[in-house]
Amino acid sequence: MNPSVTTYLLTLLDLTRQPVFLVGGSVRDLLLGREPSKDIDIVMPAGSESVARQFSDRIGGSFFFLDEERKITRVTRLHDHEIIQFDFTNFEGDDLLADLGRRDFTINAMAVDAREFIATEALDNLVDPHGGKSDVAARLVRATRPGVLDEDPLRLLRAVRFAATLGFSIETATAEHIRGRVKRLAEPAPERIREELFIILSEPGADRHLLLLESLGLLSVLCPELDLLRGFAPGRYHVHDVLTHSIKTAGYVDRVLEQIMRLSPDRADALRAHLGEQIEHAVPRIAALRFACLLHDMAKPETFTNEDGRIRFHGHDNLGAEKALRLCRRFRLSRNTETIVSRVIKHHMRLFNLSAPGGPSKNAMYRYCRDLGDAVPESLLLSQADALATYEIMPREKFMDTEKPMAAVLEYYYGKFLKAEARPLVTGSDLIRRGMQPGPRFRDILDDIKERQAAGVLNSRDEALDYLAHLK
Repeated sequence: MNPSVTTYLLTLLDLTRQPVFLVGGSVRDLLLGREPSKDIDIVMPAGSESVARQFSDRIGGSFFFLDEERKITRVTRLHDHEIIQFDFTNFEGDDLLADLGRRDFTINAMAVDAREFIATEALDNLVDPHGGKSDVAARLVRATRPGVLDEDPLRLLRAVRFAATLGFSIETATAEHIRGRVKRLAEPAPERIREELFIILSEPGADRHLLLLESLGLLSVLCPELDLLRGFAPGRYHVHDVLTHSIKTAGYVDRVLEQIMRLSPDRADALRAHLGEQIEHAVPRIAALRFACLLHDMAKPETFTNEDGRIRFHGHDNLGAEKALRLCRRFRLSRNTETIVSRVIKHHMRLFNLSAPGGPSKNAMYRYCRDLGDAVPESLLLSQADALATYEIMPREKFMDTEKPMAAVLEYYYGKFLKAEARPLVTGSDLIRRGMQPGPRFRDILDDIKERQAAGVLNSRDEALDYLAHLK
């Protein structure tokens, strides 16, 4: 176990003579041979909230209730620029075995005495009434009992979350129990559902996880707006139905990231750091991107036309963005997340329009970056993942090359556009000093100058001011 966590646990054990048990993910990670996460679950017979408060005071942490009625508390401590988190609960039931019997899955229903573990650094005294150790070895997610899924229907989705994050499979009987209860997934609060879904979307292999949600019947409950895509496969671009294509697009994000290493190695680190940014709690940018991939063609059924064999989906990008915005709000996503998701869907066809002979012009790239803002990387990756999903059913030579324009825009975005945005040659104050009033033309002039700056036409403030002086 991480030495810092061990040190904190020793401090905790000095505060009480009660038995203190490690449970949940920490025990599971130890069985997997992994370094336990810095998210430690503690269970005690009683009075854990008082011990947790003393523990927080002793280590200089932060203490708060997660559930005051059930006396579930959390202590956090910043250590070496990372948050270490301890969650405390009392036995639910008469003893430890009763408490473990109320937990969701066998791999989470194991415990080890913290004192014995620290003394021996072994799991010889593992408390495992439901066969969790065997299920960890078999890499299975198994419900401790069928009724546990009814006690908190969010567990229907948590089963997929554990399968995704651990690389496990859901045990056959548990999968059937989930299928029989799918409608109950609508019962938990949207915020709880959102957190589990976006943890799933944070993991590589999103297509596998989304197909698992689909096979269990959960995707239809999460996003009923996608039901129209199931079985809808018009035109030469859709051998798969549109839902399958959308799921595949989410999966191809991983392949596009591999392409970036080859096409634009100097920008790969910046891109990965960007995608790892947290937009809000439990929603990194890469998860929002995969969510947008899943939704990007959701308006195709409404915009489908077939005139003399020419199939079109005019406006599916704009209408899709509007529908995605409504779906984001149902999940109670933040304004920033909903803006990113809807914006990249609205503009997901633009990379194809930049695939011209000789590459995209600087003006075209500037306008693309201006319209996408800080969602440029997500937009490029969605469009390229969409293209890769299309290559599955259409020869590459018959489809637009999007690799080169993607690399060109990425280089322009990091090499030119962000610099122009960060250090514009002129500002609104310069325009006001020349007697201009804020308004549509005001913004057009500032955009025009930034476009010329990013294109290398204007290279200094004096040049920009001279250009401004000659504007009518």
